[in-house]
Amino acid sequence: MIFDLDQQRIRQRPGIKWGRHGSDVLAAWVADMDVDVPDVILTAVRERIDSGGLGYDFYDEPVPIFGAFADRMSAAYGWEVEPAHVTRIHDVIQGLQWTIETLTQPGDGIVVQTPVYPPFLTTISDCGRRVVPNPLRLDDDGWQMDFDHLEQLAASGEVTALMLCHPHNPCGVVLDRDDLVRIAELADRHDLLVISDEIHSDLVYQPGRHVPAASVSPIAAERTVTVTAATKTFNMAGLRLAFVHSSSDRYGPPLRDIPKRLLGGINVLGQVATIAGWQHGQPWLDELLRGLDERRYQLRDLLADLLPEVRYHPPAATYLAWLDCRELGLGDDPSQVFLERGRVALNSGLDFGPGGEGHVRLNFATSIEMLEQVVGRMASVVRD
Repeated sequence: MIFDLDQQRIRQRPGIKWGRHGSDVLAAWVADMDVDVPDVILTAVRERIDSGGLGYDFYDEPVPIFGAFADRMSAAYGWEVEPAHVTRIHDVIQGLQWTIETLTQPGDGIVVQTPVYPPFLTTISDCGRRVVPNPLRLDDDGWQMDFDHLEQLAASGEVTALMLCHPHNPCGVVLDRDDLVRIAELADRHDLLVISDEIHSDLVYQPGRHVPAASVSPIAAERTVTVTAATKTFNMAGLRLAFVHSSSDRYGPPLRDIPKRLLGGINVLGQVATIAGWQHGQPWLDELLRGLDERRYQLRDLLADLLPEVRYHPPAATYLAWLDCRELGLGDDPSQVFLERGRVALNSGLDFGPGGEGHVRLNFATSIEMLEQVVGRMASVVRD
């Protein structure tokens, strides 16, 4: 039901996704879904607004959202966390930047698995640190982390931290428990901080399962800072609420020592919405995942029929597709060609770091009718 979408209503929706490029452009770029926010969240937010309770929220203990965070991590992933180890922030990138600024030094090298979500790259450079690529490998089973290369980088003495996009955006890699144990042990051998962005954790397809990086061992808990949010899960990025967690004796105290006024007051409605989603949104999330699971394979079939030259491996998580368009002969930035000639907005692969040339990222969290139009317009660029 949630994918029975009114195309006209979607295309008139306020916000950057549909507002940036004009009414004649089909938007399949920024990571907003076209589905509506769950009714349980809308009801909770409306009730809070109707109550008139839009003043200051809780600053002193107990803060309800911290307990809700702990309850959600336990119920969803079997990860037991202490509410005292959690800090509220406005968004995940703010959390990544605060962690880098606090726990690393200017000039330090930070490893990332490329291609990767562009703010990873800009955040590292904006903080005066160096991006050290650890490119993902592509084999017949899809995208994989290159552990041998990662070991070489860690042993070089030129890096102090590893940033994980877990699950990975844009390639949809899901690291399993063995992978995460290996990463934690590598980090311990070479004295590396692990920063794990887990905002897509709820969007993993069966039989996969998200495993929090910090949860796999005492070593992992001591080495890892986790940054996450419910906003991606429930399609409410504009409500601006995320979390930084660390139980590490080394990393946790300096992170939680952030000046309170530097953060500002945390969005009341974001907290209301997050608690409602975590406590009552699972049936909606189950339906969402079934629909997205169908879409990732429907995209595969559409590409095979209309654009067989495009190379695509359905992701194991997220609603984002990484498309290799190099055989189409559209140059290093095919997104510009698709936009100008096909009136389809996609993300440029160039923004995702080394290996992004000739690639685009496509958001398939929409109706099948809209997805068919998107791929049809893309095909028209090379077929007409």
